[in-house]
Amino acid sequence: MTTNNDRAYFAENPQYHMYQHPELPSYEEQVVARDKMLEKHPDLVFIGAHMGSIEWSVDELAKRLDKFPNMSIDLAARMGQVFYQTAENREKVRDFFIAYQDRILYGNDLMDFGKNNAQDIKEEMHSTWLRDWRFFITDEEMTSDLVHEVFRGLKLPKEVVDRLYLHNAQKWLSMFSETG
Repeated sequence: MTTNNDRAYFAENPQYHMYQHPELPSYEEQVVARDKMLEKHPDLVFIGAHMGSIEWSVDELAKRLDKFPNMSIDLAARMGQVFYQTAENREKVRDFFIAYQDRILYGNDLMDFGKNNAQDIKEEMHSTWLRDWRFFITDEEMTSDLVHEVFRGLKLPKEVVDRLYLHNAQKWLSMFSETG
């Protein structure tokens, strides 16, 4: 529970805490099963949603990306975890994004559930996109309601940001549709 949005979600939905469901596979069991499937099918093109469910550690995520060359990840609903890790070690996170620049897709999980009007949704999408864009292109000190910590933007090279926001989606989603 490193991010405010996770804390809020589970406070409102305690029934989804997996420790309350010993009859279901644990997080660790699910990740191991996924990795075994990828080992058995090395040619499978795989996009790991939500940072491949390893959003808590870019080090652990790098191990998976190194092991599975046909794996990429999206950032949807995980920018808080990126901000948190950046507050702890900005250079490590920046190095991760540069090293795996061709394997990361920008995305978000903004939802409405029919509660907001179109203008409110548009404004929320724009402010989220702008916050994330600023994080990637500047080294400004930043805050976010997702984390308590102050962090600095990564100031990634333009070609890296272009890959995150456009080129990787074109590449990986095209590969996915070609495989069936």
